Amino acid sequence: MEGRVYPSRPLLLEWYDCNARELPWRKNPEPWPVLLSEFILQQTKMEVGLSYWRRMYERFPTLHEMSISTLEEVMLLWQGCGYYARARNLHKLSVIIGSRDPPVIPSDPKELEKLPGIGPYTSAAIASISFEFPIAAVDGNVKRIFSRLNAVEHPNPKDVQEWANISLDETRPGDWNQALMELGAIICTPRAPKCNSCPVSENCKAKLTDDPTKYPASKRRSSTKVNGHALVISSPEGIVLSQREGSQLGGLWGVPITEDPNGLEALCIDHKIQSPEKVGEIHHAFSHRDFHLQVWKVDVLKGGIRSDSVPISRLDQRILDAAGCGES
Repeated sequence: MEGRVYPSRPLLLEWYDCNARELPWRKNPEPWPVLLSEFILQQTKMEVGLSYWRRMYERFPTLHEMSISTLEEVMLLWQGCGYYARARNLHKLSVIIGSRDPPVIPSDPKELEKLPGIGPYTSAAIASISFEFPIAAVDGNVKRIFSRLNAVEHPNPKDVQEWANISLDETRPGDWNQALMELGAIICTPRAPKCNSCPVSENCKAKLTDDPTKYPASKRRSSTKVNGHALVISSPEGIVLSQREGSQLGGLWGVPITEDPNGLEALCIDHKIQSPEKVGEIHHAFSHRDFHLQVWKVDVLKGGIRSDSVPISRLDQRILDAAGCGES
């Protein structure tokens, strides 16, 4: 790509060797711990994701251990990490590989992409880090580094991938991919880049501008506002919960909810409830949906289960907290 700026391989790898964060899967880059880290960190910040990785790896030190577990157990451990489709796909992947002979994670990126929850980036990351397969992994950090080195406000994904392919150090592909991502995570950050500490900033075009953070241009978040009601039915036995369906919260348990602002009466009729008391309101944002829910509570004599006995979402936990029913 004529006219493009590329990071110096020796300088970046030397920086990475001296400054890489000590992460448990880097000490032992076997396929399972690396795969687990990639699933967790897809939509979760490192400081949060690390604790979830430790929790999951302690319970499932091998893919086999997860493959013989229930989805509900995986979801319970994942609770609070968000984007629950990742947990469902992770469990499904473990069952698929666990049924093979031999039950091993493939090293070929194309074979990895055939598995649930694995796309081009994740397959490239696993293949390069665990198997030293010479393939470039492109995530948001890599896109940002490309954009800043070349002062491109609206980078084309095809151009970024081509740039990453050319940049790749094929002798250390796993370290190279992690070095670029590490650079984006701790030096070339979205809001406060540490340009003076960057090992590859000598020819950076964004550094020469008045505001490197405008590369790449930020995308405006669009979301749908949902006004509705949540009904907490409480008894001495617990809370009335049911298992949710759908791509977002499927596999988790939750209280009755209606997304109809005029749907409280119908919700009460469906659950044979009369005269609930309004106990609060909550606002909870998902990636593309903002929930504004009025929380209602009613006490009954029997029915329900303990809310800490099943996996529930943060949304439902906040609803229970608003109703004074959160488990300690």
